[in-house]
Amino acid sequence: MQATVTQAAPEDVRVFLQEYFDAWKGTDEDKILAYYSDDVVIHLPTGTLEGKPAVRDNFVRPFIAAFPGNVHAIRNLAHAKNLVAVEWSFEAVHTGPFANVEATGKQVQVPGCSFYEYDLGTRTIPAGRIYFDLSTLLRQIGAAA
Repeated sequence: MQATVTQAAPEDVRVFLQEYFDAWKGTDEDKILAYYSDDVVIHLPTGTLEGKPAVRDNFVRPFIAAFPGNVHAIRNLAHAKNLVAVEWSFEAVHTGPFANVEATGKQVQVPGCSFYEYDLGTRTIPAGRIYFDLSTLLRQIGAAA
């Protein structure tokens, strides 16, 4: 007998991703990190981060310190059994240091796309590939190109 693989309902995946993105609106790093598995691997334009401590120190902390209250607006979403592709827009105000640039108060808006492996049973993300133009973000905060 063949095993039946159940695919999550689109709305369940969208709700999970929206909850994850909503966690980024605050500055509670534990709330954000709760969405990642302990052995998470995240690929960013700046490199690959392995494990929660690396994700916390090199991704979560810098972004919530520089852009507290940021918004990830979902534009499009498509999913498979344990993979979701989400097109989003990152919108925030630069109120803390980021990439050696002190707070400027400038509004930023950067489009991006992520591919996340997900586990709705544990409500975690074990892996992600996050694509956005870091140069555009740096230019918007006034960093020298």
